[in-house]
Amino acid sequence: MANAAATVLFDFDGTLVRGDCAAAWLRIQLRRDPLRRLAAGLSFPFLAPGFAWWRSAWLPASFYTWLATVGRTQESLAEAREDFLRDCAHRRDELLILPAVLRLRAHLDAGHSVVIVTGAEASLARELWSALGQPEVPVVGSSVREAFGGWIGQEHTVGPRKITALARQGIHPPFAAVYSDSARDLPLLCETACPVLVRPDPRSLARVNKRLRGAFETLH
Repeated sequence: MANAAATVLFDFDGTLVRGDCAAAWLRIQLRRDPLRRLAAGLSFPFLAPGFAWWRSAWLPASFYTWLATVGRTQESLAEAREDFLRDCAHRRDELLILPAVLRLRAHLDAGHSVVIVTGAEASLARELWSALGQPEVPVVGSSVREAFGGWIGQEHTVGPRKITALARQGIHPPFAAVYSDSARDLPLLCETACPVLVRPDPRSLARVNKRLRGAFETLH
């Protein structure tokens, strides 16, 4: 990959596309089966708090991935994934966050190296980005593996773990620019002279502003 100093990073969920793509796919799988739906509902009050902290978010994410996939064949899961991607493609204009997408395309046109770095499973984010008709760019993200009759999380690429995942690809700070919607990406936003917040919620805006003291752009 290109020199990190010339690399522009984009978060995926909430930055380039609305919502959480992995969570959306899992919800569909869980709702289609009464037993999976029941187990998800009963466990949610106990596991949901784990999503609040990047260190513990792996546990509930991994459990719901397993719950949605346990006992299902590869063919069944592949078909469900294709259905999900096809539905997303039909909602392309609804899902894409156009100002950020236009920035990504402008960086590509300028010859910059662009990388999507996301907490979502890398292959799902890559396939969704392609299904939405967008240009091919490298995607660094979370991974899963087979276990206990289903799939569980292998690595959850959130917070500082994004720096580690990028380093394995030969990309190290400083970065040319970083685009994100969330304060969870402060480890990345602090490693560029051009941090950009995309449609942040008030809490993330306040946290980033406290750390960067207004030295960032906000994209709406």
